[in-house]
Amino acid sequence: MNTGNKTAPILPGGAVARQGDGSLEDCDICPFRHIGFCAAVLGSSMGGGPIRKLEGTARIRQHIYRPGDAPGRVVVLREGWAIRFVLTPDGRRQILSILIPGDMVGGEALIRDKVQTSLQALTPLTYCAFDVTELKNIAESDPGLVWTFVDICFAGREASEARIVDLGRRNAEQRIARLVLDLYRRLDERGLAEGLTIPFPLRQQTIADALGLTQVHVSRTMTALRQAGAMHLQAGVLEILDLQVLSDIAEIPRA
Repeated sequence: MNTGNKTAPILPGGAVARQGDGSLEDCDICPFRHIGFCAAVLGSSMGGGPIRKLEGTARIRQHIYRPGDAPGRVVVLREGWAIRFVLTPDGRRQILSILIPGDMVGGEALIRDKVQTSLQALTPLTYCAFDVTELKNIAESDPGLVWTFVDICFAGREASEARIVDLGRRNAEQRIARLVLDLYRRLDERGLAEGLTIPFPLRQQTIADALGLTQVHVSRTMTALRQAGAMHLQAGVLEILDLQVLSDIAEIPRA
């Protein structure tokens, strides 16, 4: 399977489209400055800990990093979607996570020199990259940053455990319904949903590789969900037609 183009390094001198002066000035207008990792970094930097960032872009299917790379930076998506995945020896792909704007990835670089998974742009991508050495220096004097990383790691673990249950114990309709609802919740929390309508750039093969299904099975299941009046997908935009129906299929109780 061809999984992408040349690696797009995020180190100085690599394929970083907009390096700028490395300052955080434009963070003031970023819609994700008040959440998660970015909120913690900005809070620490405003307290006197100097930190800079690089700004990069990637084309569709371009890699930010591959297994064995030592990026030395933590990445936050600003615009566009990406995926983390591994390849089996025979070339099959298992998608581990689907990343949307505001997500942080590469936190393992704070502990390990090399990453073990691939990060690839699913759509045209804009991202910010923070130097690991500077993050470590700030974390020594600001435990809040450390706890933010811990919280992100636990959230990632919970998401992985939920996906394991999906793969092992739920049918195709339940898996896809739960994936859609999870993406809707995350996008809605970040102001990226319009009512019950969300951007949905996932191809059927991407969904299949994330949920352990075949592309044919995904196609049939998406049709069944549409016929059930749960959701409708067209031209990269997904509309949840009936949130209760979709939640019932996913076996997720409404709050």
